[in-house]
Amino acid sequence: MARSPRYQEIADDLRRRLAEGEWPIGSTLPSIGELQGEYRVPGLNTVRQAQRVLADEGLISAVQGRGTFVTALPGPSGDPASLKQALQDLSAALARTQNAINQVMRHLD
Repeated sequence: MARSPRYQEIADDLRRRLAEGEWPIGSTLPSIGELQGEYRVPGLNTVRQAQRVLADEGLISAVQGRGTFVTALPGPSGDPASLKQALQDLSAALARTQNAINQVMRHLD
């Protein structure tokens, strides 16, 4: 099997790190130079390409002179177990919300 391009491997790893909460929405990613050193790639373009992939997915946004910011987190992976867990988490959150709404409604009566 052919190996993925290095920039795609870096994009995949950054996406994983975003999903794990390493950088919450609104936080700044390490600089391109820092990521270049961390991933041990010789040029900045490899990291730039990886960031472009994430920007195209709407996960990050670069602001010239300020940095690259997290704008969204990746959704659950496509495997059935992850999707089932995400749906269970959503269902529990909706149940808590409905309970809170019911409590407020009772106080208004």
